[in-house]
Amino acid sequence: MIAIAVVLLSSVWVAHFRGTGWTSAINPAYWYHRLHGDDLYNSDETVLHHGNRQVPEVALTFDDGPHTESRSAILGILADAGIHATFFDVGVNMIAHPELVNDTLRQGNEIGNHSQDHVHRLDDIAGKDRRREINDTDIVFNEITGKHLSLLRPPGMRYNADVLRTTRNLGYLVVGYTTASRDFDPDESADIIAQRTLSRTENGSIILLHDYRATASALPKILSGLKQRGFRCVTITEMIRHLPDGPRTAAVKQLDTLQN
Repeated sequence: MIAIAVVLLSSVWVAHFRGTGWTSAINPAYWYHRLHGDDLYNSDETVLHHGNRQVPEVALTFDDGPHTESRSAILGILADAGIHATFFDVGVNMIAHPELVNDTLRQGNEIGNHSQDHVHRLDDIAGKDRRREINDTDIVFNEITGKHLSLLRPPGMRYNADVLRTTRNLGYLVVGYTTASRDFDPDESADIIAQRTLSRTENGSIILLHDYRATASALPKILSGLKQRGFRCVTITEMIRHLPDGPRTAAVKQLDTLQN
């Protein structure tokens, strides 16, 4: 009987907490937020934490680019698979490679704000410097594309109440992640990166990848694994529009306000 109970509990965990982990699953605060729906999108903070758990889709996100040694390869792999993703780009890298910014958008992907230089963590710097880190990135993006940024991921996903106050005042929707691929080690094998990514993926996962060569090598295996498990890949904007009614209404209202 004990063995059967263990198997059943393991099955429940795999089905529902693959991207969550035991620490969160046994935390009362996690269940409080989950029951209130703000474990998906917190409208007070304007932070997206997770996609719809009832929809077999995931969002691929790529941080830190654009880099010449990897962006074109990643775009080619996505295009061949008919998949669009969300790239959180750094201002200084956009200045260095504006053609990659335009290529990314031209292929139907979307770009978010990942700060101007990525050196500073937004919770470590003064308010005026924090605003500059965010605003300068949007100025660069606008000069290249004629558009403005509406999604933001803080470097290192480091934020506090002051950071969120700044992002709200600047009109951003902050995007978190559920699945860290830890693909930033250039010596990490493609098999390990893909295995790590797929083992922590569930319905509504926001997958954190990077615009690096190791990621480009692992991406075909990741996409193949996602397809085999029946997942559809969407952009963050698409994921927001597929949330359950309550969080979707709040998040879409915020997103539409930003994009109009």
